[in-house]
Amino acid sequence: MSPGEIKRFLDQFGGFDKLLDREGKEYAEAGLAYLRLNDSSLMERIGKEPKLLRLPLVRANNKLAIGQDEGTWKAMLPAKF
Repeated sequence: MSPGEIKRFLDQFGGFDKLLDREGKEYAEAGLAYLRLNDSSLMERIGKEPKLLRLPLVRANNKLAIGQDEGTWKAMLPAKF
């Protein structure tokens, strides 16, 4: 995922708090609960370890969803489906 695409999610959902999977194994193994990193350092970490993100990240045109959000996914579908 490109930094520009990640930035779309950051802008939509208000920063890394919503985007990072703080319950995931990768987050714990990276020691991120104990580190204070700036946004550029976090972006670099995500580039190396995309599993730090709450997945899936879903984009349909201008609509975005993070994680298991079936209601939002259904709202993304065109009305004809």
